[in-house]
Amino acid sequence: MAGYPPPPPGNPPPQPPGWDPWQQRRYMRDQAKAQRAAAKAQAAQWRYQARAMRRGSILAPLLMILVGVVFLLIETGRVDRVHFWSWYAQWWPLLLVGAGLVVLAEWALDQYSMRDPNRPQYRRTFGGGVTLLILVFIATGIVSAHINHRPQFGIFPGMHFDSDSLDEVFGDKHESDQTLEAAFPEGSSLSVVNPRGDVTISGTSDDGKLHIALHKQVYAHSDSDAESRSEQLSPQVQQPSFSGSGGVTVTMPSLEGARGDLIITVPGGTSTTVTANRGDIHIASIKGNVTATANRGDVDLSAITGQVTTHINNGRSSLTAHSIEGGLTIQGHAQDLTLADITGPVTLSGDFFGTTHMARVNGAIRFHTSRADFEMARLDGQTEIQRDSDVSADQVMGPLILTTRNGNVTLDRVAGDVTVTNRNGTIDLTAAPTIGNITLVNRNGSVRATLPEKAGFAVEAVSTDGSVESDFQLTGTQSDDRKSLRGNVGTGGPTVRLTTIHGDISLRKGDIQPIPPMAPAPPRITMTPQSAPTPAAPRAPRAPRAPRPVTPAPSNDQDR
Repeated sequence: MAGYPPPPPGNPPPQPPGWDPWQQRRYMRDQAKAQRAAAKAQAAQWRYQARAMRRGSILAPLLMILVGVVFLLIETGRVDRVHFWSWYAQWWPLLLVGAGLVVLAEWALDQYSMRDPNRPQYRRTFGGGVTLLILVFIATGIVSAHINHRPQFGIFPGMHFDSDSLDEVFGDKHESDQTLEAAFPEGSSLSVVNPRGDVTISGTSDDGKLHIALHKQVYAHSDSDAESRSEQLSPQVQQPSFSGSGGVTVTMPSLEGARGDLIITVPGGTSTTVTANRGDIHIASIKGNVTATANRGDVDLSAITGQVTTHINNGRSSLTAHSIEGGLTIQGHAQDLTLADITGPVTLSGDFFGTTHMARVNGAIRFHTSRADFEMARLDGQTEIQRDSDVSADQVMGPLILTTRNGNVTLDRVAGDVTVTNRNGTIDLTAAPTIGNITLVNRNGSVRATLPEKAGFAVEAVSTDGSVESDFQLTGTQSDDRKSLRGNVGTGGPTVRLTTIHGDISLRKGDIQPIPPMAPAPPRITMTPQSAPTPAAPRAPRAPRAPRPVTPAPSNDQDR
């Protein structure tokens, strides 16, 4: 090889015999394709290995099981639908806390497992479906909270993120008081509108005028700004066109970061209308009709002679009313209701998520919510409808009609007709003389009725998949899992029907005292007592009659 002379300069080296440039180009192209295919295969292998190193989170099946159980309980009636959404509106952030705890526990378990070098290394993950499901839970909680008027993401109780709360956090609090009085024409009504602040009205004005005491709270960054806004926060009083032709209107301006609490005194016979957007309402000692609307606040009513109509529109607000003579109507949705010493009909319609307590109502009661329908003619004792749908009442005059579910029903000393329909709970009735027609229908629960020992009535008791017991002498029959008792007690009379499915029936004797008639009391809490008969004026004594002359009877000798 060393003996060959070098090629002449400037000429390409000679190609070996049989060399084809086109074939060489195709070969290079095939090599590039093979390299790209190998790179794709390597990437696929890496992806496969990455998937093999990942483990799915248990969070997804837990959430699916939780959703399925909740909807199953709602559809089977074990959980009230409205009650659940009200609860979820308040406590849905706990779902995020639980999900975070599950993920944290899985991470800790993985870290502990990877301490072993012989075990393969992997990482935990959950897919986009779980993320979407959690976002749906969050959106549902926010919407439910908005529907139930529950503030979200609060830092302190009663405080939520809006323009007012930001002013309270970053501004300084300035307080001031203002008083004013105005003429109040006789026979006028009063209308109060306060967007931000409490309203307190009492009918104790003894000079025939309107008296207003205003307490201002302004949050501002400077004293000058606070003074300017405080001057704007003054009530506007509008008088009627002429005496007795209309009403007096008191209107408070709406300023962000400021509130004004009104204390108003008017003559006792004034009809009153109050609207408070963010504040409580207190009304007392009014002899006229009252209409109160509270959007975000509590309502307190007392010593009112006229008819009362209340609209309360906050699922966390409460209402208290006592000593109402003209009747009471409550609409909307609220938390707790407490009613006592009411004369006249009481109507409650809406959704009340807390406990409703009523005592001494001398008038018809109608309670209508998504949980229960309850009607009674008069309440001498007290009744309580709890948040978990349990219903109890004592000393009730019928007719009583109750339809409920998912709760226990306890009725003590009820006179007159009684109709109760329930499911997923028990029914316990103690009937007082004089009893009327009684119908107790239950599903998935027992029925217990205690009746006066000396009363007369007819019994029809039927239990499916349960037992039937009675202290009275009745005829019993049985067919498969269906047991029944029928017959008359005493001389017969009203019909007592007891029916249940998947429960027992007990019919007991009892020494039950009748409900006494409501004793006369102040007209604020009782019906007007019947007037006693006026005694007749004493008659003048009659003059004694003159004695009649006595004619002697003829003697027997003369006859002879």
